[in-house]
Amino acid sequence: MSLDYVRNKRGLTFIKKGMKVENTYLKKVGIVKSGNISGNLNVLFNGEKKQRNCHPTWSMKYFDENNNIIAEYGE
Repeated sequence: MSLDYVRNKRGLTFIKKGMKVENTYLKKVGIVKSGNISGNLNVLFNGEKKQRNCHPTWSMKYFDENNNIIAEYGE
């Protein structure tokens, strides 16, 4: 599924493939790989081989190219 679907469904226009994210609940950092039919993100976390399904506005931080936080969502 396209990230366009996630951007439109969730209103999160800043999300990009390859963007660094942190799931604050899991305490893991990874990168956005794609979107899925649920309107969620497929994220590959550091040290893992399988992508995880992550709700884009639940316990997520998003970083720009300079490692600045551009958006943050709590639990």
